[in-house]
Amino acid sequence: MRQKLTEKIIEENEKVIAAERLPKAMILYAMDIGHFVTTAKPLKALEESALTKVHVEVASQRNTYAVKLPTNICNFYRLDENDYTIMASDRDPATIMVTI
Repeated sequence: MRQKLTEKIIEENEKVIAAERLPKAMILYAMDIGHFVTTAKPLKALEESALTKVHVEVASQRNTYAVKLPTNICNFYRLDENDYTIMASDRDPATIMVTI
């Protein structure tokens, strides 16, 4: 039997997000089975096309940010089993895409 995660923390290095400070809370949009996006502010295009939207907490330590993901997101994306890639938008470094 597979153990379910209670939460997951993903870490983002400041170099990935061009040294822009992230807020303490962000919005996570689950886009499809292979992608989710975190943003500092609501984005209309994502609001209209996302499977779901949740608020996530962000913690900062030195040059790393940790985003605490809710259980349902962790389990939907099977983050305990899958590798993922973190990318920041060139136009808006506070918009972060995670590809599973």
